[in-house]
Amino acid sequence: MIKGVIFDMDGTIVDSLPYHHDAWQIFFEENKVDDYSEKLKRYKGGGTLDLMKAVYGDIYSIDELKKMSDDKEVIFRKIYKGNIKPIEGFLEFIFDLKSKKILVGLASNAIRKNVTLTLNELGVHDLFDSIICGDEVSFGKPNPEMFDKTVIRFNLKKDDCIIFEDSIEGVGAAVNAGISVIGVTSSSSSDILNNAGCIKSINNYTDFDQLIK
Repeated sequence: MIKGVIFDMDGTIVDSLPYHHDAWQIFFEENKVDDYSEKLKRYKGGGTLDLMKAVYGDIYSIDELKKMSDDKEVIFRKIYKGNIKPIEGFLEFIFDLKSKKILVGLASNAIRKNVTLTLNELGVHDLFDSIICGDEVSFGKPNPEMFDKTVIRFNLKKDDCIIFEDSIEGVGAAVNAGISVIGVTSSSSSDILNNAGCIKSINNYTDFDQLIK
């Protein structure tokens, strides 16, 4: 029986990727960067610093790139605030989990400020028993660190938990952690997610009563 459920955020409980793409475009245009479109096409959320490195190479120091990443996230929050909507069925699903005394965690590569904004606008921040963000771990996904830490906080066995993820990096982190994972098809197809290691994939949470049986 499942006793703990761990969600990713971007692309898993909200479809925020279009706003991230818009924020990147605004940032690069404001900073007069022309050669970014191909790299941005491959962007699947998270990994802000990685995309900065891919675009700028060794021109800037890590500290400078982190500051620029923060600037991009400021743009993101500005355009995303007021437009945050859950993936269909998610709110009903999380309330159902809480009613069954199932522990609920969030483990996201996103920074804490983005997570706080998103969960507060959805009205679910206080429903999570654990929240771990990308700026609070040594290694982001596909490293399993944040999933391992969530299970420790839950004080559960990994076999008692399940993860919901939309990205290949996130699925990889779940597989590396040894925890079953269900894919959400917001950024990748069912075939891609299942081939990456998902036990199944879903478009939304409307059939939530069937998800963790």
